[in-house]
Amino acid sequence: MSLHAHLPEAAGVSAPEPRKLSRWSVVLALLAIVAVLDAATGYEVSVFLLYTIPVALSTHYLGVRAGVVVSTLATLAWAFADQWSGHTYSQDWILAINAFNRFCCFLLAVMAIRFIEERRAAVALRLRAFTGEVPHCTQCDKLCGEDGHWRTPEMYLSELGGADVLPKVCPDCARRVYARAAYRDTPDAIGAAPDGQDPQQARA
Repeated sequence: MSLHAHLPEAAGVSAPEPRKLSRWSVVLALLAIVAVLDAATGYEVSVFLLYTIPVALSTHYLGVRAGVVVSTLATLAWAFADQWSGHTYSQDWILAINAFNRFCCFLLAVMAIRFIEERRAAVALRLRAFTGEVPHCTQCDKLCGEDGHWRTPEMYLSELGGADVLPKVCPDCARRVYARAAYRDTPDAIGAAPDGQDPQQARA
């Protein structure tokens, strides 16, 4: 089962177009509000953290690609607001360096949200796999996941539970195997003839 199908960005891709457009509208509106606020407060007051709000919302509801796009737009908006506020630098390249640093911070926020969403989706997938009703075949003991595929218990634990299945023999099975092995080594078991055969012929 693919973990990508359980991430919010997968749901965003399959979401209806009106919903995606409304989410984009909200994100861009928030970005514009932050940019205007940044320009109005001037370069002496930093509202840099407010730019991460539209970046985080776009990553969570629209996916990583949208988060990268909004990160780029947020960087450009910050640079425009910084210039609009009358901030001057001794060298032109300083603005580019500062903008690049902020862009890297936005990307780190996108990566952090992506990591959190992946972990949350993995935990949710395991909870659904081992709670509630799980179809079980009474003939072959296979288990059916929510993707409709039937798996052996070992594969079910490994693929859906993330467990490392180690081949072992339980105490009950070990006692039965040792008991059968001990019985086969007894003289009566060694000299026993197959069903329907004379013992004398078996010994011959």
